[in-house]
Amino acid sequence: MSQTFSYDAVEYPAHVYPQLHPSRLAAIARLHGVEAASPARCRLLEVGCGDGLQLLTLALAYPRARFVGIDLSTAAITRGEALRQALGLDNLQLVAGDLLAWSPAPPGFDYIIAHGFYSWVPDAVRQRLLEVCRDHLAPVGIACISYNALPGCHLRRMLWDVLKFHAGTASDPATRIARAKECLELLQAGLPADNRYATALAGEIEELQDRLNPSVLFHDDLAELNQPFTLDAFMREARAHGLEFVAEASYHEMSLRNAGEAVRPLLETLAADDVVSKEQYLDFLTGRRFRQTLLCRGEAAPAPQPRAAAVERLELVSALMPDAATPDAQGALRFSRPGSGGVRTDHPVMQALLALAGPRHPQPLPLPALLDEARAAAGSQQPREADLETACRFLLRAFEVGIVELHCDAPRFAADAGPRPLASPLARLQAQAGASLVASLRPSMVGLDDAYSRALLALLDGQHDRAALLAALRPLLEANTGSGREAQPRHAQELETTLQGMASLGLLCADA
Repeated sequence: MSQTFSYDAVEYPAHVYPQLHPSRLAAIARLHGVEAASPARCRLLEVGCGDGLQLLTLALAYPRARFVGIDLSTAAITRGEALRQALGLDNLQLVAGDLLAWSPAPPGFDYIIAHGFYSWVPDAVRQRLLEVCRDHLAPVGIACISYNALPGCHLRRMLWDVLKFHAGTASDPATRIARAKECLELLQAGLPADNRYATALAGEIEELQDRLNPSVLFHDDLAELNQPFTLDAFMREARAHGLEFVAEASYHEMSLRNAGEAVRPLLETLAADDVVSKEQYLDFLTGRRFRQTLLCRGEAAPAPQPRAAAVERLELVSALMPDAATPDAQGALRFSRPGSGGVRTDHPVMQALLALAGPRHPQPLPLPALLDEARAAAGSQQPREADLETACRFLLRAFEVGIVELHCDAPRFAADAGPRPLASPLARLQAQAGASLVASLRPSMVGLDDAYSRALLALLDGQHDRAALLAALRPLLEANTGSGREAQPRHAQELETTLQGMASLGLLCADA
């Protein structure tokens, strides 16, 4: 398994992935009738955890839960262990080891996550991962396994093959990366026009250039092992180990709206009896390249279609804002968010609910309390049960197309910057180390593009009030907005704006 050891030679960029968060996975599972554990008291295993950044965010958010991560890269685990010790996280265990030779201690796990792992390891390791899920997943536990998918990766594999040919037999990572970049430039300069092959390859090159990271290029696109799978083939293996399909972590990718309107009725009929076949045909239609498939034990009997009634026990995160101040002639309002779609509704309670939720983004809002607030704002005379049923159906449809989030016991973070702001201790450590990308408490990755933001974040230990922060940051503030007494109001305003921005990004602790 020399490919896996390459992660000791070239560090893979550490990220957290919001779609893999157990609050999101639990919500999806409950929509499909699997009563997955609350993240607040769960046991979670991550296979191929790298330096454990995602686990560090979870262990901070849920001190009563237990987390375990395993990775073959000793270097990555060493980095993560240093952070774990610095943060004093006794509810997290990081293991440097080979999955083939390791077996977790009882009890089992409520969640098992393997992201960026399945397609990049030999068949024996893939089988071992499924065995671990079979043997150590709780009765209503959820596994999330991501992998490169077919048919979309047939196109991507063309470029992989060309890059690996050009990289040749060089074993030095820097040489392989340099040759791959050289090959991309050669292809871009030399592909002929008006050629179906060239058109397809040009699209792949453009997509790779947009996300180009030397370490990712080395580990993903130049990987010795990189095996894509159809969903059908993946599920045959999963079912052979007693596991069943629940849904996809990126739930909106299951929406029939991704297919042409003419075939949606056929796919809907197919989904009623066989959701895996529906998903496979959707892949054929869309050319899907990557899946993040949720599995459970077969005996948990997941419902093929989501149940709207389950939304009542979940939390809403919505950035939707009204496009207009007042309803149109039909009494409808359209709500949208930057860079995404929107929704139109003429239901007064739904209008009030979205109008209340949007300004509180990204705070997770329990639906029962939010609904009661919306009913009062709209002056609803309908029975609460009727408005609740409408809200559950409405929010489920919005979640299915990816314009709102649903969570179960999502992490808590501050809505506003208090008198002595306290930032995530993990993000502070990252900022102190000079990182320009840090993990929030949501969690998500947050870019800190300037020295001022990084310096401010590193200072937010809950001990500094505004005056102390201004004094500590004066040189940077003066560099940004000038010096002298007349600049002091601008300094204070910039500080406040940055602090509120950090709160809105989920960087500040709720108990500050």
